[in-house]
Amino acid sequence: MGAGRAALEHRQWDEQHPWPPQWLRWGPPALIVATLVIDQLTPPRYPLGPMLSASVVLSLFTYPPAGVLATGAAGCLLLTLTQMGEDYVGPLTIISLIVLAILTLLSTWLCMVRQQTENRFRRVQTVAESVQLALLRPLPERIGPLRLAGFYRAADEEALIGGDLYSVRPTPFGLRAIVGDVKGKGIAATQTVASVISTFQEAAPLHPSLSQVAERIDAALQLDRDYPPMGPLQGAGPASSPAQATAPAEEVFATAVLLEFSDDARAVRILDRGHQPLIIVRDGDVSVVESDHSLPLGMGDLLAGPPHAVTHPLRHGDILIAYSDGITEARNATAQERSTR
Repeated sequence: MGAGRAALEHRQWDEQHPWPPQWLRWGPPALIVATLVIDQLTPPRYPLGPMLSASVVLSLFTYPPAGVLATGAAGCLLLTLTQMGEDYVGPLTIISLIVLAILTLLSTWLCMVRQQTENRFRRVQTVAESVQLALLRPLPERIGPLRLAGFYRAADEEALIGGDLYSVRPTPFGLRAIVGDVKGKGIAATQTVASVISTFQEAAPLHPSLSQVAERIDAALQLDRDYPPMGPLQGAGPASSPAQATAPAEEVFATAVLLEFSDDARAVRILDRGHQPLIIVRDGDVSVVESDHSLPLGMGDLLAGPPHAVTHPLRHGDILIAYSDGITEARNATAQERSTR
């Protein structure tokens, strides 16, 4: 589930809603046929060029370049034959042919540009899906006595990568999990997500307490803040101005909740680092799980002391829900916040 499900839904939606739709592909030939019919029903003085030009423009959005070129060539041939049948080819016909030919060549070029853009977008989408699946790996349905489920969807319907994260790791200390939300968006947020998840996966099986795991993530984010990772959007050279050299480092932090389940799933330890409170569903009743709220990950140097994890008992059939602010701040079609009840 989770990221893999979101990527699969994107692909299924594209397959179920192909563009252009099948009925639109009949538009250019339908306009050409309509031109023939109108030519037979109207006096010779009425020009046919505009209707034929419309078929070329429509083919730009429905056909590949060869189809656009064929539509324009058919229009030029049709216009020539209909006017030759009148035994007179006037200046208006010649101008219409020139305009139609130029429009055909221009539309063919634009169609080639459109295809290149679509292919580039598909490649970017494929890379985004790969990055998403690498960061937010699909969760197993069950680990020991625990059943797991995850779901992720970026706020932008066309986006596959956002600033939310989740990860689980079996350890000698029990199953550990993290759910979080990093500051920012775009490439910078993705880098922070990768840093949090990779550090969690490395530290979770090594340290006996969740506080120590959180300290490792704190240290990683502080390094990213003080020494930003170099990438294609960041220059490796010296600062270009004194103001840039003395500018404060950009904040890098993430709200998160770290969980540690006992082997028998009868208890869960919760370390809250500034994240949304957990929700538990027990016997049909919904309640908020109390925890000690602390500063987000990446701000550990501001803490007076290590935050403490809280142990909460669990029963068979309990459903523990961790989520991000995308749930609490979700809005409906009228831009009104949805009720969280």
